[in-house]
Amino acid sequence: MKEKSPFSVRLIEARRIAGLSLSDLAERMNHIVSRQCLSFYEQGRMQPKPRTLRALAYALDISEAYLRGGSVSINRPMLRSSAGSKLTEEQFASIESALAYQAEQYLQLELRHQALTPFVNPLDHFLIDSLSAAVQAADQLREMWNCGDGPIPSVIRLLERKGIKVFDAPLPEGVMGLSTWTNDNQPLIWVDSRTERSTIERLRFTVAHELGHLLLRIAPELDHERVCNQFAGVFLFPHQTLIEELGGSHRDSLTLTEVIDLHQAYGISVAALVHTAKDLGIISIEHYNWWFDELINKNKKEESWGSYPIPERPTRQLRLLSRDNKR
Repeated sequence: MKEKSPFSVRLIEARRIAGLSLSDLAERMNHIVSRQCLSFYEQGRMQPKPRTLRALAYALDISEAYLRGGSVSINRPMLRSSAGSKLTEEQFASIESALAYQAEQYLQLELRHQALTPFVNPLDHFLIDSLSAAVQAADQLREMWNCGDGPIPSVIRLLERKGIKVFDAPLPEGVMGLSTWTNDNQPLIWVDSRTERSTIERLRFTVAHELGHLLLRIAPELDHERVCNQFAGVFLFPHQTLIEELGGSHRDSLTLTEVIDLHQAYGISVAALVHTAKDLGIISIEHYNWWFDELINKNKKEESWGSYPIPERPTRQLRLLSRDNKR
């Protein structure tokens, strides 16, 4: 099968994100080309003439540079995926094109409203050469971002305030989230918040995990996914805070009632809390195994165990868009 050109992939993604059928797009272009012709463009069987390219860009509210494969540059995304999930190169190309579209729209919006938010990595100097260094980095970041030692009400809002662009849209099966850079200086995170794909607690963990990918300089010999998981858990729930909440550094057992209370207060899953308690030596490996064998593995979606009450969704782009529509 012939590989699609950057133009074909980007046209498909721009039309999909705009929510247009081929017929809709032809109508929006005043039928200067037919639906069939647009289909040929997307299949890579034809290329548009300059006049048609301009009309396509105008109809899709995107630059001609984007459609030509230029515009903003996107680094290869880093993915948080479930075990065994692997994307094809065509899927990667679609994701990169969608990110380029979203990033260009976002940057144009910021420029229009003089609302560019410069990003500075506060951990740029920090080399992660062990899991304990990831813990230190998470603690240091919370301090530098004035998060205190309690719950972070909305992780996404915090990241948006710090200059990280967060997008929420469907992702391929098995991909929980991804992060990358545009133009080598603008960090992007893409999550899929659909309830059938993720709980709010797992969404928060995914965002914190992708933040680790963006900020941390990790030694190549380490397992980067494990490092980012360690970072995410501590960023959401600092170790010293967990010890204080549980009333000490050692417990013979934990009750479901107290774990659910912490799960709802800090927005982190019951499974992650129990795992952290084991890692810190608060509970024994035997009690940890009991939790998973008797409770967690029998209720993997953690149904009836409550949920974090504060919504997690990107809002900054929508707030900027509202300025376009103000009366």
